[in-house]
Amino acid sequence: MEEISLRELIENILRGKWIIAVITSLSVLAAGIWSYFILEPTYEAETMLMVTPLTLKNQTQESGSIEGIVSTLTNYPVMTLDTYKEQVMAPEVLQYVRSEAGLNDFSLTHIKELLTVELINNTNILKIKAKFTDPNTAANLANLTSERFSDFVTETGKKQAEAAAEFIKLEMEKEKEALDKASEELKRFLSQPRGPEELHQELNSKLQQLTLFKTELAQILINKRVAEGKLVKAQELLENTPKYIEIEKSVIEDDVLAGIIQEETSQTTIETASLKMTEQSINPAYTELMNHVNILNIEVAEYDAQSKNLQTMIDVRQKEIEILQSEYAEKQKIYEELVLQQNLIKQTYEAYQTKYKEATIKQTADLGRSSIIVVSQAIPPRKPIAPRKILNMGIAFVLGIMISVFIVLFKAYWEDTGTQMRYNNKEKENANEGAVASIAQEM
Repeated sequence: MEEISLRELIENILRGKWIIAVITSLSVLAAGIWSYFILEPTYEAETMLMVTPLTLKNQTQESGSIEGIVSTLTNYPVMTLDTYKEQVMAPEVLQYVRSEAGLNDFSLTHIKELLTVELINNTNILKIKAKFTDPNTAANLANLTSERFSDFVTETGKKQAEAAAEFIKLEMEKEKEALDKASEELKRFLSQPRGPEELHQELNSKLQQLTLFKTELAQILINKRVAEGKLVKAQELLENTPKYIEIEKSVIEDDVLAGIIQEETSQTTIETASLKMTEQSINPAYTELMNHVNILNIEVAEYDAQSKNLQTMIDVRQKEIEILQSEYAEKQKIYEELVLQQNLIKQTYEAYQTKYKEATIKQTADLGRSSIIVVSQAIPPRKPIAPRKILNMGIAFVLGIMISVFIVLFKAYWEDTGTQMRYNNKEKENANEGAVASIAQEM
């Protein structure tokens, strides 16, 4: 493979310098004519918007309660800066801009190409840029887009609020019917005999009676133990007390005996009075103790009978209380379930009422005006942004040089290869002629 030296390249370029100069000049001239006289100037106007993102941080967040679940229906949709940026190019916005700007002949795709939306980093500023061949139209396009975008955000919020209000209204009516049904069911349950409240009062009465019986029983048992203690002591004293006692007295104290003695012995009264006799009689202390022991026995027997009677009454009351507790627990459970169901439905209904009012208020809210502020409106630009004449001519200059250098090098290559081919062909012809001549001499 033949190698081309750098010197040969430079020599070829220098030999074709006029070709390079002519082609480059023509390229620059064509670019200048195209930029200055053929291409229409393009103007760009921009408007700046400051937007407030609607995220979950801007909305009241509640726990996983009924109010929190229902509140999600009326919350504004999450609107980040990127969401706003994409909504600027919504078809409704583009249609409005096309109509108001009098560009009905343009397609929505063409209108979209005329607009550019930029988000400035680390800010909540949106730039809406509009390009057009007329500066006033460019400014008008930018202003119309920002205006319609604000209205579009407001309308979107209202539509969402209207849909939420309609849905909540339907659900609220269902909950109202369910609440009426639950209230009627609870009322019907409470109207039945032996309801939870009646059973509760009866149970409390039985419990009070049981407590009173147990208190009385405890007091009777205490009194019985005291009486039994007294009985034991009295019995001990009775055992240690003699039943009979001997009394020494004068015979004269017994009229009958004294009369008999005087008749038999003819003693005087004085003599008879001097006579002594021993008489055995019942001990009064023993008799008193015996009576006391009998009284204590009767008292202990009464206490025993009372305690047995009270214990029987306590057993009966306990069985009655067990039956009442079982019946009360069953009916109280049903009552609590009915009340819980009614309260849940009531909470849901009240939550729907509150959120329905919020949704109706949000239908009148101007979300676009409150969350989007026009920082600066677009004004007709004085200078066009395109065509960039100097840049176009510079590009034409570089392209002209590149094309002309290629042409020069290609021309040199073509000429060199043609000369070489002619030289090689001539040598071949000479060689062939020599060969023919040598063959002829040999013959």
